[in-house]
Amino acid sequence: MAKQFDRIFKLLSDKDPRATLALFAGIPLTEELAVEPLDRELNLTALQTDTLYRCRDNEAEFLVHIESVTSFRKASLERQFDYVQAITSKYRLPCRSYLVLLNERGVPKRIPGELHRAFGDFSATLRLRTVRLWLVPAKRILGLKRPQLLPWIPLLHATQADMEQAVERLRSENEAELGAHMVLLGGLRYRSKEAFLERLKGMIISEEMLKESVTYQFIVDLGRQEGLKEGLKEGLKEGREKGLAKGLRKALTEMLTIRFGTLSLSAKAKLRAAGSDKLDRWVKQAVTARTVKDALK
Repeated sequence: MAKQFDRIFKLLSDKDPRATLALFAGIPLTEELAVEPLDRELNLTALQTDTLYRCRDNEAEFLVHIESVTSFRKASLERQFDYVQAITSKYRLPCRSYLVLLNERGVPKRIPGELHRAFGDFSATLRLRTVRLWLVPAKRILGLKRPQLLPWIPLLHATQADMEQAVERLRSENEAELGAHMVLLGGLRYRSKEAFLERLKGMIISEEMLKESVTYQFIVDLGRQEGLKEGLKEGLKEGREKGLAKGLRKALTEMLTIRFGTLSLSAKAKLRAAGSDKLDRWVKQAVTARTVKDALK
């Protein structure tokens, strides 16, 4: 389900590049800057970045590359180097590279500020700018009139009041799509004992608003798409039914794990025993359920 958060990151950054640069790259909204989103596909190595911008200020032209990760791995650093090497080879411009860590689980206390590579006569050094999102003050974002930034509030250094203020703004402006993004990003952080929805205790965007959003439909359809792929492999009616159930079960398990943490043995058994109709209903319920028990009613 990491693809789900990757999709949200790209959607939000596409809608308001200038706000994205303010949050992740620390370039103030007050600074005069021309921003041009660039092709994410890096043809030299078949890589695709999360976000890549060409920026021009009064003094120079430069690139800003932003990559987000839900789970930190040492391989993330090597991949960041791959991205920047491909970017600079393609565009021949200075590049500032940011690695955005969406949550602190598994993140080491120290991440190197520079990465080095040497292959014979070739050597390169990358200055890595790491953004630990949970250390960014939510109040800084709330002070900006940029609705596209509000879904990030649960992942920032936010108080209960900060989150409720963000929710109230989205609800008052009827921003169903952004509300759905906020719920999903909140679930990424509060997936253990305190689920995000429970934390807000009724302050969250209404279920009706969420169900109107494209993101909600994307999640609901995810299981069906996985199931159809499995079913097509089998070919027969019985095989399609089996494949559909397998796909729905996989999508639902990942969704519940992201939102609520490791599933209990009883919940896993319930998922294994359910047919495609019941799993399809549970996928829809899981988007807004407050607990695993509520999702699997």
